[in-house]
Amino acid sequence: MSTQEHHHGGPISAFHWHAAELQPHAETSHTEHVLSYLASGTLQMQHGGPVTIEAGSVTLVPAGVPHGLLGGENVALWMVSFCAGCLTLDEHQPLMGPFHNARLGALPVVQIPQSRQARLLRLLADLEEELKSTDPTSRELSRCLLLLLLGEVRRAPDSQVLEPVSGSLVGDALAFIQSRCLEPISLRDVAKAVHRSPAHVATQVKGSTGYTVGEWITAGRVAEAAARLVHTDERVAEIAESVGWKDTTHFIRQFKKSFGATPAAWRRSKRLVQP
Repeated sequence: MSTQEHHHGGPISAFHWHAAELQPHAETSHTEHVLSYLASGTLQMQHGGPVTIEAGSVTLVPAGVPHGLLGGENVALWMVSFCAGCLTLDEHQPLMGPFHNARLGALPVVQIPQSRQARLLRLLADLEEELKSTDPTSRELSRCLLLLLLGEVRRAPDSQVLEPVSGSLVGDALAFIQSRCLEPISLRDVAKAVHRSPAHVATQVKGSTGYTVGEWITAGRVAEAAARLVHTDERVAEIAESVGWKDTTHFIRQFKKSFGATPAAWRRSKRLVQP
């Protein structure tokens, strides 16, 4: 049994819900960055390995990063998803640093100090309320509230000690892919960037993450394409080219493999649920 409220505001959406029990679901990835706050209860998720999330914690899942739900009990959860590129945000900016670290292997959970939890909840409630507004200033105000939320996470003591797999082969390879995946890069380019042989990089990335270098490149491109499908009016062929595919037909095949629908059909379905 669960209750849920969901509100969209262009490149930002927010919802909160309650559930006595959550069932596991298969590993997946989404097209936008997601910040969730567990107000009560416990959650277990798969994020490069099993992770237990306690009340008072924020979980960060970057766009395109595979993750799964293992279960949960007595959950009261707030979630905010946003298109980083649409908001001129990227993971190299300080407020987005925790997302960048999570992408590179850091634990994606930040415990919020008890003294700041009430403020975080107020910001979440204010953002949800702002997203209901039709005022022309609402989009920019929603962005400001999102930045304040990111600031609370960035300043939490846990955020200061969560380090990525810095200097590691896999961490460096994923960082290169994340920053260059929209360009025509290949395994050979990734290997050159980290000063290792292609075969060695392929083995290490697959062994550590469960996904090949090619799959990580494709995931980054498809995630960006999906965000542009929802938040721009660019034609499918233009999006395909802008995210690294010269062959639109190949892009459509890859997109359908990831999302179960063609880009055009997926765009229509997403826009139908937006107010």
